Amino acid sequence: MNAIFQTSRLLCFVASLVLSSIPASAAVSKEIVVGSVVPLSGPLATLGKPLAEGASACFDMVNSNGGVNGYQIRFETRDDQFDPKATVAQTHELIAANNPIAMINSAGSQQNIALVQSGVLQRANIALVGPRDGSAALRELKSPNLYFLIASIGAEADKMVRVSATIGRKRLALVYSDDGDGRDALKQVERAAKDQGSTLVARYAVPANAKVIPDIAKKIADDGTLQQVLVYGVTPMVAEFYKDVRKLNPAMPVTAFSVTSHAAIVDLLGRQGSRGLMLAQVTLPTSSALQVMKDFRDAMDLEQIPEIRINNLHLEGYLAARVVVEAIKRIHGTPSREALIAALDQINKANIGGLTFDFSDGKREGSAFVQIGIIGPQGKLMN
Repeated sequence: MNAIFQTSRLLCFVASLVLSSIPASAAVSKEIVVGSVVPLSGPLATLGKPLAEGASACFDMVNSNGGVNGYQIRFETRDDQFDPKATVAQTHELIAANNPIAMINSAGSQQNIALVQSGVLQRANIALVGPRDGSAALRELKSPNLYFLIASIGAEADKMVRVSATIGRKRLALVYSDDGDGRDALKQVERAAKDQGSTLVARYAVPANAKVIPDIAKKIADDGTLQQVLVYGVTPMVAEFYKDVRKLNPAMPVTAFSVTSHAAIVDLLGRQGSRGLMLAQVTLPTSSALQVMKDFRDAMDLEQIPEIRINNLHLEGYLAARVVVEAIKRIHGTPSREALIAALDQINKANIGGLTFDFSDGKREGSAFVQIGIIGPQGKLMN
């Protein structure tokens, strides 16, 4: 018995020596944190949730395939309820508590402007990849911390007005939320209409966060000279307006900016009720045959998100995550915020599954792509 006891002690001693010789980094899975502060509740949850879901799907897929450069990615999100003050506070707290290597997908011009002006990103020397914001006001700040992946509101306005003019619809009305984003949309539509020889004959402001929108649909239906309506606003407002217009004038064409969620519109109005609404899109169709789209659909399958719910906002979140992953792959040595920024700045027409992004030589605009889709009879967005 004593011999057995002594042998057991010897084995334990040898095992402890072996374990103590293993570096802590090998004994514990290495981890990188990426953060995101978006509206997960409130009127623009229909914007923030799919962004977060798309990014999470990307990181989960990467992790299930072994991570990147030996690191697993932990995705931390916070809810700002679309409140600029909360955006700044939540971003500061997330950075302090979790030490992320990058931030992605903050949504809204006032929110992103507040982030830049607060200095929280600059002080932390951290990149914000794929801010969900097309405003000219934010781009004019020329923050080196922001890496845009979508076209501007101005580019959307150009496309919407040009498409309408091409088919003879030159007398336009704009319904817009009376906030910073909506007023920027108004400014851009006015400019685009002038450039295209169209006329913006009516402008209707909807009070921000209004529970019930004013009786704008009747005024539009009563104006027999109008040929096209453009709408900028939160998805519930767009849904309410489109429902009213269809009752009074089913033939009136309506096009909404890309901030409107296709899936949320279908949820609110049903497949038939949402039919015919046109939506600007700032990413390629999710049905595209490009490899990145196949990867995206595989990632969404992994998250068990039904196809009818998937929209281009999911794809925007996914692409922001993919760009961060691409940058991490390019880092030699220990990943850091500084190394990630340097890697992003070296992305020169990098091919990510058939899509190219270029941030070299100080570029911060990743894409100017805009197209118009229409919701079909089965609730699907057709391009």
